[in-house]
Amino acid sequence: MNGAIPEAGALPLRLHRDHLYIDSAAFDAHLPRVLSVALVREGDDLLIFPVASADAGGFLVKQVNARGDRAIHAADFFRLNGIDDMQDFKLDAWPNPTIAGFVVRDLFALMQIKFAHRK
Repeated sequence: MNGAIPEAGALPLRLHRDHLYIDSAAFDAHLPRVLSVALVREGDDLLIFPVASADAGGFLVKQVNARGDRAIHAADFFRLNGIDDMQDFKLDAWPNPTIAGFVVRDLFALMQIKFAHRK
């Protein structure tokens, strides 16, 4: 997202306090009726894809306000992957038809750079 209007097809996200936040319009446009997602690290990329049912596992997608904005709480996932920060990061997730989901490109490389500059 980087403060600019996201390109067409991108899912704008916000990573804050171990949560991925998605505004209602973006969520409804890209992931309608999804109740649970899987988060997978593939190299430096984060893959986000819907799980068929909440019974199958994954991270629950919770509605956080009356507008319908969603949040995915994934503290353990981010901590295990070296992201344990309270800062607010704006990100774009891009469609990936192979996984029927989205990819946040180079997320883990970007986080290493940001954390290295803070030390």
